[in-house]
Amino acid sequence: YDVTRPGRVTVLIPNKDHSEDLARCLESLYRNAGWDDLEVLVLENNSTQAETFACYGRAQQQYPNCRVLTYKGGFNFSAINNFGARHATGAHLLLLNNDIQVETPGFVRELLSYSQRPDVGAVGAKLFYPDGTIQHAGVFIGLGGSAGHSHKGHPRDSGGDMYRLATTQNMCAVTGACLMVKKELYDRFGGLDEENFAVAYNDVDFCLRLWQSGLLNVMTPFATAVHHESKSRGDDTRAGGEKQARYEREKARFCARYAGLMQQGDPYYNPHFTLLYENYGYK
Repeated sequence: YDVTRPGRVTVLIPNKDHSEDLARCLESLYRNAGWDDLEVLVLENNSTQAETFACYGRAQQQYPNCRVLTYKGGFNFSAINNFGARHATGAHLLLLNNDIQVETPGFVRELLSYSQRPDVGAVGAKLFYPDGTIQHAGVFIGLGGSAGHSHKGHPRDSGGDMYRLATTQNMCAVTGACLMVKKELYDRFGGLDEENFAVAYNDVDFCLRLWQSGLLNVMTPFATAVHHESKSRGDDTRAGGEKQARYEREKARFCARYAGLMQQGDPYYNPHFTLLYENYGYK
């Protein structure tokens, strides 16, 4: 779509150390955004390395409208993004992980072309693992007993089931690793649920609240990026200790909140496909 409702896009990037990841994220974003009215808020959270703060200084000098804001408190992905949203001046927010490497020229403009529509809630991109396989092409409810990624593990050049990897489509949810939404909607729906979903499922919960209100959530394969998934924090589902315990608690809350939808089945996922795996049975 042509962008007929232009507006500023504020990018929210939570960060703790991992300055190389952040530098790569910022360089690729500014090079490929395709949108001049851009505000980038790096949301600093408990970094300890001197190089991180040197990176912040360089970034604010090098990139227009790039600022670093400090969130004081433990890691809570939802609270950090909500904090950033309160300082945003854009009409649209782009939640972006610091381990995202933007590939597609016109990346922000492509997401904005859908976010501008009054009937659209959240908009997501197609994300690859560093090895070129699919990490995310939308979220299906019920996969793995809660929610999972569409076509996970398929080859980069795969068209997917019925060309779903090559087609812009409506989904119940998209990942918060790269999610654009109008700021007015973010504020109206209360942002991410920092009380119940501090780290996991906050993005899916937010998207489902938008969807249940009658808005459409969209995944476009014409905005692509590499996602070095959870590189900066590790995988909470296998971390052991408190991280894994927290993940299990948040998963249980999600399943309880959306038990009816999971029983009914995701309307965008064929009920004849398995719920055990995220790869459409691809071997």
